[in-house]
Formats: sequence, structure tokens, C-alpha cells
Amino acid sequence: MIAAVTNELSLNMQYIFFALLLGFMAYGLSIFFYIYAQRYLGAAKTSAYYAVSPFIGAVLSLIIFRELPSASFLAALFIMAIGTYFVSSESGSKNPP
Repeated sequence: MIAAVTNELSLNMQYIFFALLLGFMAYGLSIFFYIYAQRYLGAAKTSAYYAVSPFIGAVLSLIIFRELPSASFLAALFIMAIGTYFVSSESGSKNPP
């Protein structure tokens, strides 16, 4: 709709196909595997593992753009890693006696 209003509408089937494929891979399969994991792992553990995805994205962006991380980035990464570990570890999910 926005493309039609801004006169940027493209009927190139190759662009349309790759946009649909990207949406299927990035969104469709993500939701499918998230629900599938909830069935076998439970909602809490699935959410904890899902919290690891920002780390994967950050590492990939550093590799793709060939940038060195700043000191504040490394500090934030360290704090996030500690939090993710506590949330996803087996010992942290058990109730105390």
C-alpha cells in the first residue's frame, strides 16, 4: 500500500519472490520452531534459549561489517551474557528448598 502511494510499486516477480522467501525464512520458520520448542522444552526454557539470539546477531554484525567492538559494547555484552546464563541454567530454574 505504501509503495503504491509513494509510486514505488514494482511488479518485478523476482523481487516479489525473494521478499516472500525472506519473510517465510525470517518470520514464518522462526514462529514455527519457537512453538515447536515450547511443546518439548516448555515456555520458560524456550524463552531462555530464545534470549541467546541477540548475541548471534551481534556477533554476525561484527563479522559482516568488520568492526571492532567498543569498551561499552563489551561491558554490555558481558552483563547480558551473565543474565542469559542465569536464566537458562538448570540450577537457576529450580526452586530453593
